[in-house]
Amino acid sequence: MANLFKDLLNASFIFIVIRVAAPLVYASLSSYVASLAGIPNIAIEGVMNFAALFGVYFSTISGSAWIGLLGAIAVGIACGIVLSFFTIKMKASPIMVGIALNLFSADFAIYLLLLWTGSKGTTASLPSKVLPTIDIPFIKDIPVLGDIISGHYFLTYICLLLTVLLFILVYKTPFGLRMKACGLDAHAAESVGIKVNRVRTIAAVISCFLAALGGAYLSMGYMSFYSSNMVASRGWIGIAAAAVGGNNLGVVVFVTMIFSVAQAIVNVLLLEGLPSELVNIIPYVSVLVILIIIGIRTKKQLKAKA
Repeated sequence: MANLFKDLLNASFIFIVIRVAAPLVYASLSSYVASLAGIPNIAIEGVMNFAALFGVYFSTISGSAWIGLLGAIAVGIACGIVLSFFTIKMKASPIMVGIALNLFSADFAIYLLLLWTGSKGTTASLPSKVLPTIDIPFIKDIPVLGDIISGHYFLTYICLLLTVLLFILVYKTPFGLRMKACGLDAHAAESVGIKVNRVRTIAAVISCFLAALGGAYLSMGYMSFYSSNMVASRGWIGIAAAAVGGNNLGVVVFVTMIFSVAQAIVNVLLLEGLPSELVNIIPYVSVLVILIIIGIRTKKQLKAKA
């Protein structure tokens, strides 16, 4: 037990938290953008899965990790266009479209794996490329601080940058106000001249773009290959974090970091030799506990208003 507390109270643990947080933050930002504009995106899991696979594939055939990343982003944007087409143009339920994309991604990815590698498990046989880690000049030499914030994957720093840019977009620009208006009341937004369908289409594309970066992070940074089910419900955890945070981006990121700490604890406990079947449920239990707490609080608020 003493060794466990020692492992949890050092710079290395915080480094692990940041490392595992990146794909979860991408997923929660993805869900947040879509929900804010009133077009729920529950296909995040599937988009991340597709991006992880195609990022590896494009990096293999091109010999460049950067082209692989662009390929993953292109696949994500294509998923955003498909989502917006069926939900906005064809008036289909976004929930049903999301479920369809998730199921299609899971099964089609296995087919492509078999086609490209002869295996249904991983792309380990493909000479795929990985994105670099970045050592921040000067900061990397600072004790403790350098151990925490330097040496992360390229997409980790991009995640931080995009979080800041998304905050500016939502809270400081007219387009952010339009997204909020579309999410709150589409008819009222239309009455003041906002092109709701256009705003929601852009939001869906941004949402899937962010999810694609999360998927690329998993197969081109966190790991150096794609494996089936490697997303491991991170998309759903992101959706849960966005649901808890509502329209408040700060709360969404805060809740996501709580889930990230839970995932980091799992990584540490696995090194202690504890049963993986038991330890791996910790992040999902944390999601359930937070949702229960939010549900109880909401019920009390409704009773108070009544």
